[in-house]
Amino acid sequence: MWKYSNKIIYRNVSGNQLWLDRNLSISGTLSQQTQLELADTATPRIDEKWQQARPYGEIPGPSPLRMLSFFMPGGALRNTNLIQMNRVMREMYGDIYCIPGMMGKPNVVFTYNPEDFEMTYRNEGVWPIRIGLESLNYYRKVHRPDVFKGVGGLASDQGQEWADIRNKVNPVLMKVQNVRQNLPQLDQISKEFIDKLETQRNPESHTLTTDFHNELKMWAFESISFVALNTRMGLLSDNPDPNADRLAKHMGDFFNYSFQFDVQPSIWTVYKTAGFKKFLKTYDNITDITSNYIETAMKGFGNNEDGKTKCVLEQLLELNKKVAVTMVMDMLMAGIDTTSSACLTILYHLARNPSKQEKLRRELLRILPTPKDSLTDQNTKNMPYLRACIKEGLRITSITPGNFRITPKDLVLSGYQVPRGTGVLMGVLELSNDDNYFAQSSEFIPERWLKTDLAPDIQACPAARTRNPFVYLPFGFGPRTCIGKRIAELEIETLLVRLLRSYKVSWLPETPIDYESTIILSPCGDIRFKLEPVDDSM
Repeated sequence: MWKYSNKIIYRNVSGNQLWLDRNLSISGTLSQQTQLELADTATPRIDEKWQQARPYGEIPGPSPLRMLSFFMPGGALRNTNLIQMNRVMREMYGDIYCIPGMMGKPNVVFTYNPEDFEMTYRNEGVWPIRIGLESLNYYRKVHRPDVFKGVGGLASDQGQEWADIRNKVNPVLMKVQNVRQNLPQLDQISKEFIDKLETQRNPESHTLTTDFHNELKMWAFESISFVALNTRMGLLSDNPDPNADRLAKHMGDFFNYSFQFDVQPSIWTVYKTAGFKKFLKTYDNITDITSNYIETAMKGFGNNEDGKTKCVLEQLLELNKKVAVTMVMDMLMAGIDTTSSACLTILYHLARNPSKQEKLRRELLRILPTPKDSLTDQNTKNMPYLRACIKEGLRITSITPGNFRITPKDLVLSGYQVPRGTGVLMGVLELSNDDNYFAQSSEFIPERWLKTDLAPDIQACPAARTRNPFVYLPFGFGPRTCIGKRIAELEIETLLVRLLRSYKVSWLPETPIDYESTIILSPCGDIRFKLEPVDDSM
């Protein structure tokens, strides 16, 4: 029988060492151990700043019993999503508060102070600790070691194991030239997406007869599949692969289950509930579908005589097969909802701000004088207003509400002692929508990101944004920056160029866009756009 135990040992202020030990065992026999060394045996911190800081125990926040009551019927956090939960707690306890660790989880300090963000990042070390998807780690290392061979992946591995994977994949996924070699095919995929939209667009009302968000997911999956596997899934054709639809559904279930079992209090580490068993089945479904895609792609490798660019899987296979398979599986999992949600968010803001959209279109018409022109490295080098629009959209609604770390050192945050081994969640989304950091923060103002004036009516206004670089971090910071950052940016840029070069886009609902928040933010509810063809003579 599989068993999963979680042991957290905390030191007091006078202790010498703190470490977090997570044991995965079979019938009590240790099969794997991940020990996160968070400090050496040096004497505790006794400098003046530490001594003058208020004790850790004085950080505002609920007791464990009080926290549990919040999730009970009638409780303040009952049926709340992640954003709502953060906002309710901030209203109750202020800009720094501590949620007690329960059911094997460490204490977590929530902070909305950018100085704390910088302090946390500057002291995260070369192997930053970001524990979040414990269920994924359990599934891969305990439930399905037959598939993953001890590799958890970048989202769940820590320490040296994480560093070994990251060092292998960084040159493949973070090198700009390596990612941008996919531009011609990503452009072709975007063209096909526009062609498909045209068949679904009512020529009189200019509205779509299908679910636009779902169509975006198919575009995102088609794009990431090519980058990862050098494979076209045909998802933009009349006969798409039904497994892609199933994978998209399973990924939606994954995000919901992960919020329930990885974020909210849960007893799954000691007792596998019926709900958690359904979660494991969802993991199985995702693993089976993605494994199938990977195996099919691998059969076509080795015949690269025409000098075609090698995809991510083929490049990583030359380094380590276990890492390659796990990394590509993660790309297929993460590359659907995150990219499509980000793209939809940015498009929504442009649709709600037609004057900004027209300014952007002038830039796009310069890049693509006719819709038949191709996007190249040369003509996409200078797209400052497009990139400003993307930044502004992600400022207002980033994909995640905050970034998480476990501190490897004693820190002073907002005047409080925070001992090493404490979880710290930095609420970047809240500050990105705060007038103290971004003037007129509720308004979509791409000009705040421009360095120079682009035209008499497009003037840079950097004063409208904070000078603190730690407030706006949609892809994270430091060694654990999102590994898919470069790919996501290229995909989003390419599609927005094609979409806004082809159509004037308007938002139809009378109400703002809604979001559901699990471990990511995803648009939901009434999502309808009007797509009017752009006159090529303009």
